[in-house]
Amino acid sequence: MNEIKIIICDLDGTLLNKEEMMSELTINTIKKLKENGYLFGYATGRPICSIENLMEKWQMNKDIVDIVIGLNGGHIKDYRLNREEKCFQIDGKLIEKIITHFQGFPVNFGVYKDDYLAVFKDDDLAKRLATSDNIPYIVENFQDIYKSKQSKLIVITHPSDMKYIREHGQKLNHPHLKSLQAGQIEYEYMDPQLSKSLGLELVCSWHDLSLKNLLAFGDADNDAEMIRDAGIGVAMENASTLTKSYANYITGSHQNDGVAYFLLEKILGGNI
Repeated sequence: MNEIKIIICDLDGTLLNKEEMMSELTINTIKKLKENGYLFGYATGRPICSIENLMEKWQMNKDIVDIVIGLNGGHIKDYRLNREEKCFQIDGKLIEKIITHFQGFPVNFGVYKDDYLAVFKDDDLAKRLATSDNIPYIVENFQDIYKSKQSKLIVITHPSDMKYIREHGQKLNHPHLKSLQAGQIEYEYMDPQLSKSLGLELVCSWHDLSLKNLLAFGDADNDAEMIRDAGIGVAMENASTLTKSYANYITGSHQNDGVAYFLLEKILGGNI
């Protein structure tokens, strides 16, 4: 653990519980990390505008959070260095191809703009995702979206339908797309080069560090590369099989403060 300088956590299913909140133990543990000189941040599929809207609710302001990797590596902000960068986007014509692939399925579609969620239609799925992200949603004409590049396309579905949406989604093979399940209701398409690891590698370079100096926590398939590439990768008890397969350690679930207890034992010596 001596080489660890940066600690990065996924949010949903990792740092946040089912109520999408952080426990008092988790908050105090992260504050203690800061007192001990570690850089701390999030790596998430959520847009950065959502994270910044929710920081106050989570009692995590920019004095505590140094780095945010949003959109699975597509948007990066470093508050300590005052640096920001956007990475690989997908062509709008590919978005049209994906939507056609899901014709007749019980899904909605969304793309993140700078400060809102653009959706294909107004339904409970759009409301649920926008509410979770704490940002507004707007129904847009996707004919306009097909003409521009976007960070990713979200296929939004009910949790009970996710299994066969995922199976159908994996049948769409294209050299300029990759897809994965990113949450209970989100199946996402993005540029194959895009990953949380890519964003974190860039952030590490800004601080004259490398991924070997990174301790990362995650649960879903979109965390797998980050867990694999980090100096130390930790999967949650509730993590996917893929993410667990790359982990150096397995910690408790997001419902049982798995991140906090690991940090207390391995980094902070049991002290808050």
